[in-house]
Amino acid sequence: MAVASALSMSSPASAGAQAAANRVCAKVYVQGSGWTAEQCANAGQSVSVGAAGGGRAIEAVEMAVAGSSLCARGYRQGSGWGAEKCAASGTRITLGSAGSGLRLESVIFGVQTGTMCGNSYVQGVGWNPVWYCGVNGETNAIGTTGQNKRMEAVSFMICRSIESC
Repeated sequence: MAVASALSMSSPASAGAQAAANRVCAKVYVQGSGWTAEQCANAGQSVSVGAAGGGRAIEAVEMAVAGSSLCARGYRQGSGWGAEKCAASGTRITLGSAGSGLRLESVIFGVQTGTMCGNSYVQGVGWNPVWYCGVNGETNAIGTTGQNKRMEAVSFMICRSIESC
């Protein structure tokens, strides 16, 4: 399992002392199909959204975390990395551009307190055998950049500790 990344996340202005993240919710906009139903999971469980192996790109991801602030960035076809977006506990972040026809190729994510892990199903690759995790403000990325490959599904998990992921 990969842990940590070279990026550190910002804190939203409303973030103060918080408990560790304990729940994650996500939905995606699938090219030609629209938004999936939102899926949520408590700590120790994963949430997966999209259509793995369906041949359709994710154009946007909407996500929220309870119990901690969340920061994320998306890498969009033709545009590269978008601006970092941060939100307080329970507030949704949307990455990418729903209905644009442009694929979201990668997502960087992290929570201010706790551990958040992610995985993606990538065109021609399938599910990555490794979950990528960030701990207490560290971020990590799923998907690919510079390879012109679409993400077809994503999974996120909040863990009680890095050892429990």
